[in-house]
Amino acid sequence: MSAKDVIVLNSHGVGQYAYCDHMPVWGETLPVKKWHIAEDGGKGSNVAVALGRLGLDVAYIGKVGNDPWGDLGERWMREAGADTTYLYRTDEVATGTGLILIGPDGQNTIIDGDSSSVMLTEQEVIDALDAMAGSCYFVTGFEVPMAVSLAGARHAKELGMTVALNPSPLPEEPMGDLSYVDYLFINEVEGRYIEGVDPDAEIDHKALAQRVIDTYHVGCVVMTLGDEGSCALTADGEFITVAPTHVDKVVNTAGAGDGFMASTVAGLVWGKSLEEAMTWASKYAALSVTIDGTIPAYRPREEVEAFISTLDE
Repeated sequence: MSAKDVIVLNSHGVGQYAYCDHMPVWGETLPVKKWHIAEDGGKGSNVAVALGRLGLDVAYIGKVGNDPWGDLGERWMREAGADTTYLYRTDEVATGTGLILIGPDGQNTIIDGDSSSVMLTEQEVIDALDAMAGSCYFVTGFEVPMAVSLAGARHAKELGMTVALNPSPLPEEPMGDLSYVDYLFINEVEGRYIEGVDPDAEIDHKALAQRVIDTYHVGCVVMTLGDEGSCALTADGEFITVAPTHVDKVVNTAGAGDGFMASTVAGLVWGKSLEEAMTWASKYAALSVTIDGTIPAYRPREEVEAFISTLDE
């Protein structure tokens, strides 16, 4: 098995979409429109597809059921150019699914079902990583069990890979020391939550990122800020801010965070500085939110460059 530019360890699931005029409250029966199965994956298949379409040599590690949802994920990733040798298939569990509720302005809430990744073992991940020793980047998150994700991250680091972690969905138990993580990708809401900062309390982004570094000892925090763009803080104290990229019409924001992380990592693989990679990723994510669904929204590099050229005119 050859070394890869990027190895992705996270879940695959299939998204179901419904459109609503407001988000529900407890006890409410919510009428929705256009409920449908879409080309929407889990965070792992999303990132693998995005990286593959950007032209990177990417491999996926995960586990799905022997069912149509698993078949879809394997097809999507293979068609994008991702290596699915270590997409483990099993009869023990069904491939997960989720419901994405989309509001009138494109905002979304995701109801995430059980993941087939609960059957993925640490040994299966380690065996896959050993087979791809010499790979450059390892990207993971918590749609697989946290213990499996972090075991993979530690082993990837031991093998010399640069490790990127998106700790979403946030775990209830402590994450512990994450000094083997080079890039921690979070949004501001997640940063406030893991640091116990009130959602309405005033705190500047650099101070919040510094608190995260002090707590988890990661090499760098990359934080998305919604309409305010994104920022990053390294353990050496370098602070980066990237302005948001605005588009005229937002269709669907689901998967934009996965796309931002994937395209930032792609930029780093291409030799861009972190600031350059984040700036390019901001424009990549802006294009993605103008397209319905996640899998269709992850566009090839030449299409992204053409879109960026229109922003610069």
